[in-house]
Amino acid sequence: CDPWLKLLDCPCREVPLDSACCIMKVIGWFTVAALGVLAVSLQGCGSSGGSVPATPAETTVTTTSKPGLRETTTSTMTSTTTNMTGPAACLCVFDIDRTLTGKQGEAGACPGNQELSGVNDTAYGGGTLVLSKVGQSLEGTFCATKGCYVGVVSAGDGSGDKSAERAELVKRLGASGAKLASEEWCGPSSKGEARATCQGFDVTSPLVVGCVDGTKQYAVKGIMAWIAKTEKVTLKDEDVYHFDDRANNISPFSGFGFNAIEISCASRDKSQ
Repeated sequence: CDPWLKLLDCPCREVPLDSACCIMKVIGWFTVAALGVLAVSLQGCGSSGGSVPATPAETTVTTTSKPGLRETTTSTMTSTTTNMTGPAACLCVFDIDRTLTGKQGEAGACPGNQELSGVNDTAYGGGTLVLSKVGQSLEGTFCATKGCYVGVVSAGDGSGDKSAERAELVKRLGASGAKLASEEWCGPSSKGEARATCQGFDVTSPLVVGCVDGTKQYAVKGIMAWIAKTEKVTLKDEDVYHFDDRANNISPFSGFGFNAIEISCASRDKSQ
């Protein structure tokens, strides 16, 4: 009996029909093998360093050697890229009032803070806008040096729609190497003071205002989803940072996997 017939699980009889069966099976196997090699070659096309391919489209090829016997192979081709690593694969989110800004009228008492003459800040009773060090510039921070995405999640409204304060914040957040992916404002207070819970709110930009205290974590998650959708960049939870001056906005982040950091603890305005 021909050893090839045994290998191919063909009947060991000298009958032309059996030999024809084996020949068809060999042809089918070689076809499957050739398509598999082609699939492996195509799978590497179009990718770039530091990228993770999107969910690939699949093509299935089926060959039949005889009734009841079927063999399949699946080839995949990558057409798009949805994940990124490297620069901009991180997110820094800031509260506005007493985080990007300082107490009005007290710039001299807080070394490094800067008062902007002629720019109004309506928060905490109002006054002339005072920017903290990080509110003035992100230069020198890891958010800038790593080219992270940046955003805002605030309970306040940044002095309202089309305010000079919002314009200043946008200008400074978008400088120094960090990436502000949109200059549009969203959130319950995007058009004016109307704060509400941000749980379930549809985030449409990285600048979110009007989230009541204790719900900012939902807005941060919304920013991540918006970046994934519009920028085609999927951020890891551990690469997301939120900075805030109130403890009741930090503790609710527990269990979300983000980095929530309270700032200015020693110099915080105790009356607030």
